[in-house]
Amino acid sequence: MSNARFEGTIASAPANLGERRAKFHKQTLGQLAGQFADDVLADAGERDDSESLSEAWFSFGFTIQTDCAFVEQHTAEMKAVVDARNDLIHHFLPRWSPASEESTWSALTYLDDQRAGALPLRDRLLGFTKSLQDAAKAHAEFIASPEGDRQFELQWLRQSRLVLLMGELTSRSNRSDGWTVLATAGQIVWREEPDELKCMAERYGHRTLKKLLQATELFDIDEELTARGGTRTIYRINARFKLRTHRDQVVPDSELRVSEASPRDEGKEHV
Repeated sequence: MSNARFEGTIASAPANLGERRAKFHKQTLGQLAGQFADDVLADAGERDDSESLSEAWFSFGFTIQTDCAFVEQHTAEMKAVVDARNDLIHHFLPRWSPASEESTWSALTYLDDQRAGALPLRDRLLGFTKSLQDAAKAHAEFIASPEGDRQFELQWLRQSRLVLLMGELTSRSNRSDGWTVLATAGQIVWREEPDELKCMAERYGHRTLKKLLQATELFDIDEELTARGGTRTIYRINARFKLRTHRDQVVPDSELRVSEASPRDEGKEHV
């Protein structure tokens, strides 16, 4: 239970997990049974990110997708085990007379029945535990892998202020084909967020907006001819992604919500 869900920054996550474990250690079996149904046998859904973050924040949740019939069955079986455990703890010894052979045989039969009733649920919970351990191991191996490093870097770039601003600018493009002139966007960024351009190489590891956008893998980038016979770089969000400005994220398969504005179509590209 304690490992099925935790969250925080690199610094706070261990303490948060410790607090969660301490909380569960103080709960009764009945409370834990109810918490299991609420935490594990329920859709995790979207979780709100922590506010005012100054460093990387992550969360881990383990849930089991199932139907209402199974949840009701599991809840009833857990209640039966909890009731049997309470009867064993509070009423077994007063009923048993060690000096009586008949009472002792009845006690043994009672204990065997208790065990037989609890074993199927124990085996099911052990299966859930193994699935959780396997999932945690797979996540840990991915995080420690080169691909994990690449994905973390990719997500960091995609959620950076500069990339989000570039995505918002092209989503407001007044061109029918959806393209935006990169130089025009660069001028707007210079006016609204000059520090982002001044520190672009230091913060993001790329010296031009074109290379930065290419690194995110979010955008289509092309060259088009100008009226004077030259070329200029244009870009747009790839069709697989859409910008959610209300969450400040560029994500796949999400609703596009933007404000109305039209950037100018001329300017000098920052290269």
